[in-house]
Amino acid sequence: MACALVRTTGDDVAVDRIHLAVEEPLPALALAAVLGASEPPPSVSVSVEELGAAIVLLGELEQELEVARSSTHAWQFLHQELDEGGGVAAVFLERVDADDADDRAVAAVLAHLRRGRRENPDGTTSLWRPVGPEEMELLQASGMRAWPPRLPDQPIFYPVLNETYARQIARDWNVSASGAGYVTRFDLATSFARRYPTRQTGGPQHLELWIPADQVGEVNQNLHGLIEVVG
Repeated sequence: MACALVRTTGDDVAVDRIHLAVEEPLPALALAAVLGASEPPPSVSVSVEELGAAIVLLGELEQELEVARSSTHAWQFLHQELDEGGGVAAVFLERVDADDADDRAVAAVLAHLRRGRRENPDGTTSLWRPVGPEEMELLQASGMRAWPPRLPDQPIFYPVLNETYARQIARDWNVSASGAGYVTRFDLATSFARRYPTRQTGGPQHLELWIPADQVGEVNQNLHGLIEVVG
């Protein structure tokens, strides 16, 4: 599940921040409680007063549970911006891989979750991954048909969303760490890739997916074609 606050000004829609329940469960709880909805609709308007009440409740929850107050601070900034006009909608998604929506607030959140991707007409999404020589040997042993299991100190499988970023990692990390770096490209079923929101780790090109290590087997089941070496 995910929730987000979306600012609307005329025809413009801007996603303020998305909170994934697995990482930040409190914002959705605070919003739902203030809106009086145990099962909130996908999109609902939020008044200035309701946003203020949600900020107070979220702050109390974060303080009681001793978690970082970054969400409260982000909402406070948005609350101040509302003095300049516009409105706010709360979006609640049961699944981050939800189907495309007509509601413009929901559509904006889904677009943000999927930003930077190459989704192909054949129902696949192209991804890239830089690898060192050891991982390349394992790939070749599989016939370039499967990603090897992660090591115990590798809890996340990180494909990236563009070749430029993959080449940068191969050059700056793999070469210096192991003497060689390769860039691979592969296609995953889009329906599977959409289970994982886009993550930005630096500049606008630094986009990747974070897939838990125990789900690499599912990655392999959703591969289309061979894993290619492109650099």
